[in-house]
Amino acid sequence: MFNAKDFMIDRVRRVTEVNLNTGLVNWTATSIENPQVEFTGESTDKTDAMGVLIARFDTSKGVTFSGEASTISMPMMASQLGTTMQIADTGKKLRGKIFEVLKTEGEDGGRTATTTYTPDENKLPKEIYTLSADKNIDKTIAVGETAESEASISGNTVTLPTGEAGNGVTMIGILYEYETENAVMVSDSSEEFAEAAEYLVDVLAADICNPAAKRAGTLVFPKAKIDNNFTINLTAEGTHPFSFSALKDYCADEAQLCYWIWNEK
Repeated sequence: MFNAKDFMIDRVRRVTEVNLNTGLVNWTATSIENPQVEFTGESTDKTDAMGVLIARFDTSKGVTFSGEASTISMPMMASQLGTTMQIADTGKKLRGKIFEVLKTEGEDGGRTATTTYTPDENKLPKEIYTLSADKNIDKTIAVGETAESEASISGNTVTLPTGEAGNGVTMIGILYEYETENAVMVSDSSEEFAEAAEYLVDVLAADICNPAAKRAGTLVFPKAKIDNNFTINLTAEGTHPFSFSALKDYCADEAQLCYWIWNEK
């Protein structure tokens, strides 16, 4: 039998955020690195005339859970920023902007290139850029209707002026805006902030005498606030850090910050 009174932590399997208003799950994150829960407190000391401590009065408590998701979680980021993740579809397209590097192609001296997305025809670029071998900007070419000296854009096809044919241009750069129905987006607004929510931390533990005997426990924060301060390292080794702190519920019968429940079976 698993001893729920004395055990070893195997790993945190999942962290879940629940909306306090709807009772529905906002997001869930798995593969949690460096999880830890910190219990803190403040107190006031009473000393005598000689400065000797004679009493210590506890005044407040706090609990904070922190960790790092191994992968970037857009729903969790939306929660941290106090917004919602937008999902594009055919009825609600999202707008994006990109500086795209393209290889020239085609039989006519390699004069054409194809963009990944279709540039917004109402905001077509005023110029494109030829790139050197190291992919830095070499020179600019105006976009217009003069085929000899200006580039043209039709749909997602970019055509270089005839004067550029066969002069060694193999890469171009183009800055453009587009609409898409296949994307998700999270934005950060200076006037939106994270809301309080309920959090459940699913923890897997192992028995001390028999590590093969494992049980799941749940660390529950009935009301907590996620921190909007976080830094994401944009590298292959980057993680998505997060933390949330328990809040006292003034309308509850008990001033419970969190609880941890383990089942022996």
